[in-house]
Amino acid sequence: MDPPVFAGRPARSSSLPTSPDDLRLYRRPSNVMVVDGPITPPLSPKQLHTPKLHDAIILDSVSQPSHSTPPHCPCREDLLPPTDLPHDADICMERDDVSSLPSASSPTRPPLKLLQDEDEHIHRALKLTDFEVKGTLGTGTFGRVLLVKWRSTVAAQSNTTNFFAMKVLRKTEIIRLRQVEHVKAERYILSRVRHPFIVDLYATFQDSLNIYMLLSYVPGGELFTHLRRAGRFSPDVTRFYLATIVVALKYLHSFNIIYRDLKPENLLLDHRGYLRLTDFGFAKVVDDRTWTLCGTPEYLAPEIIQSDGHGKPADWWACGILAYEMMVGYPPFFDETAYGIYERILEGKVHWPRDMDALSRDLIKGFLHPDRSKRLGNMTAGPQGVLDHPWFRGVDWEALERREIRAPIVPHVSSPDDTRYFTRLPFPPPEEVPGLIRDESAYQSFNVVAFQFSEF
Repeated sequence: MDPPVFAGRPARSSSLPTSPDDLRLYRRPSNVMVVDGPITPPLSPKQLHTPKLHDAIILDSVSQPSHSTPPHCPCREDLLPPTDLPHDADICMERDDVSSLPSASSPTRPPLKLLQDEDEHIHRALKLTDFEVKGTLGTGTFGRVLLVKWRSTVAAQSNTTNFFAMKVLRKTEIIRLRQVEHVKAERYILSRVRHPFIVDLYATFQDSLNIYMLLSYVPGGELFTHLRRAGRFSPDVTRFYLATIVVALKYLHSFNIIYRDLKPENLLLDHRGYLRLTDFGFAKVVDDRTWTLCGTPEYLAPEIIQSDGHGKPADWWACGILAYEMMVGYPPFFDETAYGIYERILEGKVHWPRDMDALSRDLIKGFLHPDRSKRLGNMTAGPQGVLDHPWFRGVDWEALERREIRAPIVPHVSSPDDTRYFTRLPFPPPEEVPGLIRDESAYQSFNVVAFQFSEF
C-alpha cells in the first residue's frame, strides 16, 4: 500500500521546537515526571505574566485535601530514574501494575472498542533506505526528528505525498532510561488508531543504533508557537481548537487509551489549520487506574500529584488547563518550581480575568473539578457531557470531524516540505543514522539490543 495522499490526509510529525524569537512567554520543557521516590523536578516557568490584582480576581478556590507539600509514595528502588538523568528529559517512569479494584470516584467502564481488534496500519514493504534525509526538524531526549523524502517513483507520478517526519530514537538511551515499554506502547497505539486529529504512523524500523518511526509531516508548526504570537485566543478561536481536542480524546478514550501529555507543544497545525495530536510517549491503555507522576507540571491533575491513581479524568483536567491557557495566555497554576506548581494545583485557587465570560468560566471549572466523579467528561454522560456543554453550543461536531469548517489560523505553507514553522538545525552526521545510509537489516537476528525492539 502507498502512503496517503497529501491533500486527503495532511501530514504530521512529532512535537518539535520552533524559533524562540517568536515566543513571548516561557517554553515548557518536556518534563520527566518520576513516581515512587524522591524526584528532582525541572524548573517551571518564571512568573513573567502573573496576573495583577486589578486585572484578575480569585473567583473561587476549589476544595482540595490540605497538603503543605506534594506527598511522596513509598520508594521502590527499581523505579528510580538513573542518577544522571537530565532534568528536562522526556520520559515517564511508572509502575506496571494497575488497579484491580474499582475506583469510588471513577467507576470502571469497559472500552467501547478493543484496540487489539483494530487493523495495524504499518507498511512493512518499506525500508529505511527508501528515504532520503532532507533536514532536521527538532531534537529531544532520545534523538531527533528528521524531514525525509520517499524516493518512490509512485509518489512522484501521483498526488501522494513523499515527505514525512522520521522520529529517530537512540536504543541505548531508551534502555538506560528504562523507556522500552513506553516506546513499544507508543508504536502499538499509533499503529492501530486512525483519526483525522491524531498523528499517523506509517512504518517503523531499526538499525544498529536507533529505532525509527515514520510519521506524516505536519508543516504548520505547534499551536504553542501560534498562541505565543497571538498572546491569547478569543473564545471563538479557543472553541474551534478545543473542540478538535475533545473529539480526539473521545476517540482515544473509546479504546480506554489515556493520552497524559496534553499541552500546546503537542498540538500541530496541518496545512489547513486543523490540529493533530502528536507525541504518544506517555499514552497507555488503562481500564481503570494507573499510578505515575507523569507529564508536564502545569497540566497534572490532583490525583496524579497525590498518587491516588489516575485514568481518563486526568485528560479532561488537562483540557481545562489548556482552555484557560488559550484564553488567558498562561496556565492557571504556575510557580518557580514544579513543587510550587503542585501546591497551587492542590490548593485549587484560580485567578479569573474580569473579561472572561461566565460560560467560559463554567466550562473550565467543570474540567478542573477536584472530584473526578463530578469532573466534566467523566460524569454519567461521559464525553457526550462535554459536547453538550452550553459553551460548545452551535458547534457542528460532524462537520468538524469531516474538516468542513474553515480553521481560524491557516498556516502559510507553500509546499509539502515547507519547514518555515520549525527550527533550522544541521543535518545529522551519517554515522548517527546508519540505517538511512545503508541497509543494516541482516545484523538484527543476533543482536541482544535489537531483540528488545523486535516489533520494529
